Amino acid sequence: MKLSTFAQAEQFLALYIPKNSQQKFSGELGLKRTKYFLHLLGDPQNKLKVVHIAGTSGKGSTCYLISSLLYAHGFKVGFHQSPHLTDVRERFQINNKIISKKEFIFYLKKIIPIINTVGQTSYGSLTYFEILIGLAFVIFFEKKVDYAVIETGMGGWYDGTNVVDRRDKVTVLTKIGYDHMEILGKTLPEIAFQKAMIINNNSQVISIYQQPSAKKIIQQVAEKKQAKVFFVGKNNRFSFKLNLIGDYQRENAGLALAAVNFLGQRDEFIILQENVKKVFEKAHFPGRFDIRKIKGKTVVFDGAHNPQKMEAFTNALKEKYPKRKFHFLIAFKKGKDYQSMLRHLVPLASKITITSFFVDSQELIQLSENPEAIRESLEKMRFRNYRIINQPEKAFKLALEMKKEIVVITGSLYLLGEIYRLIKKQKNVKISK
Repeated sequence: MKLSTFAQAEQFLALYIPKNSQQKFSGELGLKRTKYFLHLLGDPQNKLKVVHIAGTSGKGSTCYLISSLLYAHGFKVGFHQSPHLTDVRERFQINNKIISKKEFIFYLKKIIPIINTVGQTSYGSLTYFEILIGLAFVIFFEKKVDYAVIETGMGGWYDGTNVVDRRDKVTVLTKIGYDHMEILGKTLPEIAFQKAMIINNNSQVISIYQQPSAKKIIQQVAEKKQAKVFFVGKNNRFSFKLNLIGDYQRENAGLALAAVNFLGQRDEFIILQENVKKVFEKAHFPGRFDIRKIKGKTVVFDGAHNPQKMEAFTNALKEKYPKRKFHFLIAFKKGKDYQSMLRHLVPLASKITITSFFVDSQELIQLSENPEAIRESLEKMRFRNYRIINQPEKAFKLALEMKKEIVVITGSLYLLGEIYRLIKKQKNVKISK
């Protein structure tokens, strides 16, 4: 396949998008395949100082803040986030900036022979996610980053990012709750075990405060691996203003600061309060209580996609806009506990527009929950001021025409990605403070 343009590179990668959940989450086989892939690439992941982040909620924000804090202290930082919102290059950020399209094509072409080699073995073909993990580590190694900040995709134990063997890898655990239960387990201890299994032997773990059953599992795994654990307290506070909205973001910021403080002690660099202040005051992470003015209308974007995240988001929404009702534009990924999420949304809703994502792809549309199923749940909750508009572009356009309510777009990062791509084409879009 010819690979000379960014579009062609995206088309090549699309060939490796799993067709079903069994292909996407292939467990131990997938992890072994990723490790073999990286071994053929020269094990770049083991030539980097890595901060590895797992958890149910707050991973992306915590990664972003750790990356920003390290960069503010003069380090070159690679940041891998998953999933991306609008551009695959978001997964390969250097100092919080995406690499150029030219560089992306160069590095992808460089590893294609290895991708093909792996596909011819008993491991089978690599997946989209596995290729991007390998590509991230290659780019970060080639770019000679001082630190690589790596967000897990799902879970931990068998996640494609769980490939770093170094003892100096720092594990950071965000809030653990219920998500991906069909893969990770039905109980909190089961889910916590999957997350905690990214801990390396004789390493350092920094965790946000957890529910007792999750905390116990983390401590047990750490003890077995002779790793040290530090829990950031619930009341861990800092005096700086944080530009990210919500108490949960202050908790994420406290966790990020604790991780960087540890690195400062271990690697012997001084954390400057002035630098921390600047990072927190200027922090902006798309898709996380992201307020924008579009054609004079206030639109709030948040990628909350599980009950824990939705509860935190709606609490922040009530605090930011007390006694207000909202027009929600929603879509959910299939398999998510959308009924529980709707219970948080309905009390704040004046109107709900149900839509979908990936509607132009016969293969990917199956990832989006059927709007009729969401409608049935709203009926059972006796909420009837809703409408179904399958095309997200049309749904967004009509939502902007409503005069009074603030529009809130939530339920899925995939939905946010589609809407963000639409507004990129429009003018008069501003990020609100």
